[in-house]
Amino acid sequence: MAVRKWSVSVDEQLASRVEARLAGRSLSGFVAGAVERELEREALGVYLDDLDAEFGPVPAELIERYDAVWP
Repeated sequence: MAVRKWSVSVDEQLASRVEARLAGRSLSGFVAGAVERELEREALGVYLDDLDAEFGPVPAELIERYDAVWP
């Protein structure tokens, strides 16, 4: 698998929180996984926007109903 090296800058507090979570894992792997999940979240947002455009937004009462039963 080909890889591309990036240089990124992050807030010092965020860097410390990430380093505390690595526990011997690769920073590159951790960041790659986080980027992949963010891309999936963005794609889901676009999909949900498309559904709203096609079928209209979910009615507020339906959202409230399921919010009440969802943990």
